[in-house]
Amino acid sequence: MRVTVKLRYQRHSARKFQPLTRAFAGKNLAQAIDTTSTMKQDSAKMLNKLFKMAKSAATSKQLVEEKLQISELFATPGPKIKRMRPNAKGRSNRYEKHLAHLTVSVEEAKPQEEMKKVVAAKKKNSKEHSADAGETQPKENL
Repeated sequence: MRVTVKLRYQRHSARKFQPLTRAFAGKNLAQAIDTTSTMKQDSAKMLNKLFKMAKSAATSKQLVEEKLQISELFATPGPKIKRMRPNAKGRSNRYEKHLAHLTVSVEEAKPQEEMKKVVAAKKKNSKEHSADAGETQPKENL
């Protein structure tokens, strides 16, 4: 069972979340909470809040805390807050404050045997698909 949690309208740009989202995707949720709680970055504090929300939502749906794994994690840009700043000679400059939406999906980790079967099946399907594509379009040497 998959649990999805969103943290919306965070006063931080989505681009600054990207390195952390790549680092924590696929990790154990408990380890991710521990790691983000010790990091100094503002984006790590927001991710820590999101992970705690996901843990709470998963436990309310009777999922086992120790087996929870981050299956999907991404940040998307939200709306921009437009502001004006005074400038020289009576002019004004416009600037934008960026907002971001964070989304995490958490599910119970599958046993290693099942994961190996799934990976093997995907490899087999991709090999068959590539072999079929090779037969339909033979390559000629020039």
